[in-house]
Amino acid sequence: MKDKKKKNRLWSGEFKLKVVLDIIENELSYSQAARKYDMYLSSRSLNNTLPARWVYQYRLYGKERFFQTPKDYRKNPVRNFHTPSKEVEESLELKVKHLEMELEY
Repeated sequence: MKDKKKKNRLWSGEFKLKVVLDIIENELSYSQAARKYDMYLSSRSLNNTLPARWVYQYRLYGKERFFQTPKDYRKNPVRNFHTPSKEVEESLELKVKHLEMELEY
């Protein structure tokens, strides 16, 4: 048997940001984004947890996180959390109110 060396793909910060913004702006599901950007595991199954993790990191830390090396953000134990803009906050509040009304109905 041949030993197959597993090759991990490294994603650039620009690519991660592109995927995250596409998911948020076009309301794609994580599976749709993974399919669109060809994110498959070596077993050829869809890797939809990766875009989910990127969106989580984007919402928590902002886009700067994608351009840091792991060494950079491990050095700094104090996390500067990303605060959403007023427009995003108002949009989310509106969605929550809409969903609450829908739930009551």
